[in-house]
Amino acid sequence: MLCRLFLHEKTVEVLLNILEAEERGEKVYPLQISNSLNSPYSHISRVISEFEKYCIIESKLEGRTRVLRLTECGKKIAFLLRELKKELEKDIVSIMKVKKLEEIYENSKKDFYSLAPIIAELEILMKSTSDETAIEEVKRLKKRLESECVC
Repeated sequence: MLCRLFLHEKTVEVLLNILEAEERGEKVYPLQISNSLNSPYSHISRVISEFEKYCIIESKLEGRTRVLRLTECGKKIAFLLRELKKELEKDIVSIMKVKKLEEIYENSKKDFYSLAPIIAELEILMKSTSDETAIEEVKRLKKRLESECVC
């Protein structure tokens, strides 16, 4: 997964966990994050300390419990990371295969013998991915092939 290549997953997940809880109107606690991410409390505590050091989050004590909150800068970073994570989770290989098939189609004779292998590949791609973007690209090209096909 590209997320692991580009982003230290637990650190990003801590920040996104805080963002999502805030969006739901919930208070966020370090132990809650530790349990949610199935990560040792000591590791989560170190990450949170670093976030506080760089003014990404703020914390305050409510009784004996530490409540976390994103700063304005922390929210911007979290929003950007969420978008980047979504982008990195896409099936880029399948999307690029669709683009290559479209290029092959553009340079083909547009007859049955040229289009049949392209359509077969699109069917295989459709079954091999769960990525919505890739599936939409497959459907778009398939619809185009079916409408322009002079078979």
